[in-house]
Amino acid sequence: MCGIQNVTRKHGTYYFRRLIRLGPDKPFRLRFSLRTTSRKRATLLAPAMTLICERLAMNMIAKIAADGLTATQRAEIFRRQMLVERDRLEVMHAQLHLLPPEDHDDIDNALSLRLGASELAAMDGASKGKVEDFLVARIDPEADDEPIVVMAWSDLAVSIAQDGAEEAAIARLAEIGVEQSALREAMARKVVNQARIEAIREFRQVLSNPGAAYAPVPVAGYEQPAQPPLNASAPHIAPAPAAPTVAGPWATMAPTAAVEKFFEHNPRTGGKDGKSRRKSGEPWTNKTREQFRLPALLLEQVMHGQPLATVTHDHFVQLNNCFEALHGPSFRKSPKHREMTIWQIVEETGERVRQGEEAIAKAARRKDKGGTVEMPAGALTKDQLGLGLSTTNRHWGFLRQLTTWFIKHHPLSPLDYSAFIENDDRNARDQRDAYTEEQGRILFSLPPWTGSKSLARRMQPGSLLVHSAWYFVPLIGWYTGMRREEICGLLLDDIEVVDGHWQFDIRPTKIRRLKTITSARKLPFASELIRLGLPDYVTALHAAGETLLFPELAAESGKGTMGDGYYKTIWTKIADALPFLKAGQATHSFRHTVINAMKGAEVMPELRADFAGHKLSSETEGRYSKAHMALLRKAAKAIPNVTEHLEPFPITLLPARLRAPRKARASRQSKST
Repeated sequence: MCGIQNVTRKHGTYYFRRLIRLGPDKPFRLRFSLRTTSRKRATLLAPAMTLICERLAMNMIAKIAADGLTATQRAEIFRRQMLVERDRLEVMHAQLHLLPPEDHDDIDNALSLRLGASELAAMDGASKGKVEDFLVARIDPEADDEPIVVMAWSDLAVSIAQDGAEEAAIARLAEIGVEQSALREAMARKVVNQARIEAIREFRQVLSNPGAAYAPVPVAGYEQPAQPPLNASAPHIAPAPAAPTVAGPWATMAPTAAVEKFFEHNPRTGGKDGKSRRKSGEPWTNKTREQFRLPALLLEQVMHGQPLATVTHDHFVQLNNCFEALHGPSFRKSPKHREMTIWQIVEETGERVRQGEEAIAKAARRKDKGGTVEMPAGALTKDQLGLGLSTTNRHWGFLRQLTTWFIKHHPLSPLDYSAFIENDDRNARDQRDAYTEEQGRILFSLPPWTGSKSLARRMQPGSLLVHSAWYFVPLIGWYTGMRREEICGLLLDDIEVVDGHWQFDIRPTKIRRLKTITSARKLPFASELIRLGLPDYVTALHAAGETLLFPELAAESGKGTMGDGYYKTIWTKIADALPFLKAGQATHSFRHTVINAMKGAEVMPELRADFAGHKLSSETEGRYSKAHMALLRKAAKAIPNVTEHLEPFPITLLPARLRAPRKARASRQSKST
């Protein structure tokens, strides 16, 4: 070990090593010689090479993002290819009726062979990017006398008039007006194959239930046909007026009204008032209920208040286009946004993008200032638009749940959610980079841990040191790997002393739930938490009559979570002072740091799972016995010590007025009055 970051030494020569990540793909390792045996020169070269690697990686990521296809474009290619495949499958089936193929006398067997082979080819194309020729065999296990039919896929593809995925991808790109590139063509080929798989599966469902191919057709009541008069002298009788069509409550119910009816019909969600209890567990939280309401509200705004019974796939396309035109981090985060429709927010976001693009263009013209971009407040760029994948998948999932229930009471037009819900193929471990030891030392060298100017100016250097959420939440995160909500929602009763050892008892409480059942666990205090005064802090809060470990994070209104309160009021200020932060790096990255450190120290998977609160394939007996807790304390020593430079100081609590629950910010209307 040479002690220089990203540098190793072998046979006297220094080598640079760096792990490079380009998006969610598998990372690759860069290694080359610095061609020097001088430690001083290696110390100068290493930071420069690290900076160059970061710049190249960012440029490559930006190029990859600009060269691909957006979710909206992929959805449109999927939709167009689905229409092509539906027509092609219907034509192929009809041709089998007219002229049975040579390979089968039975039409059902011939159709089964072609559908199965087409699906296999499309699955190969979607996963491997190309379809290599393969043999297809048809065997009837119930008929021993029937011959085995073996055909090559290339011959079968000709008989079913299926174009290659390459030609189809190029055609779809041309139809939507997207310039062709190697990456876009590869992405379009994958979508084409996905559409073929879905079309085949849909075709099979229609074969098993022919009526599913068409929307429900309303059947009017029987009416006696008008009869001509028998003689001209008969008096004319005016026909009786037609009975008005009875629409019923389901036909006129708006999406938001349907949500409330859904809650009423499903006690597991909390019922009509959110207070119904499930016998097998807790009902939906208020947060989940609000998340369920939101996509229905947005759909209602896109439909301009029309009933849910009139929703079509085109409405979904419009809603998805709005998702792509929004700025995720700011969408509906302010009281102003919550009073605006999605159309108004899209228009406002478009204006912010226009301001940003003008600023970039203006900077490009100012050659004398080196092209420095001075972005106006609130301005955006196009690459900042679009809701996140997990957010849009949640919206579409809730809408699918709503319409699946609604269709039991009233028919709806065919809705294709597969065009919008995408599989999250990202590796969860790659979505948030772990912190390095150097980054940890930089974090804990900021004013909250070394001295602040005042309680109101915690990020400005000074001599004030206070024990609070500012001080302890990141420390607990670093030395335990607990989730943000698990830390911020700790009760004083969740901290216990067993046989002289301090430990956390992570359990569901009235303050916060746990993410999963296996999240309930016990974790030891790391030695640094004890040295820096966490036990004394707990004792002082008990003496002050508090019940929460971080009472200042509670909200007076009871809305929101304490973890969200910490993120909005504290972590965002800390993050602004950390220039090395990447997208996705936040408090959750502490978990990755802990797990990675334990993996490097070869800590057994069972102990790593206990620290992270992950599920194990089997539960060992006496999981939290004395012997097991001793192993956990030993495993905690594998976590890097990045706070040895901090000196403990006498316990200093926040003043009582600042430990009170946070008051809600006054609305603009109340301020004006």
